[in-house]
Amino acid sequence: MMTQKGSRGGYRGKPKPKLPYHLKRVHINARIQRWMIDELKKKGEPGFILEDILIKSGFKYNEYKD
Repeated sequence: MMTQKGSRGGYRGKPKPKLPYHLKRVHINARIQRWMIDELKKKGEPGFILEDILIKSGFKYNEYKD
């Protein structure tokens, strides 16, 4: 029996790079307009840029420690 190449399950592309240890995916209920997301992506990783904006605006948080 001959199997077709496309019949295998699972993702076969390039794996995503690992994120730094201090980053954790957190669901946040915020709606951002698509043009704003596009602008953030042009400047770099949106998560890092948003974090920098929050810190510069005086947002205080406790560093995550495991």
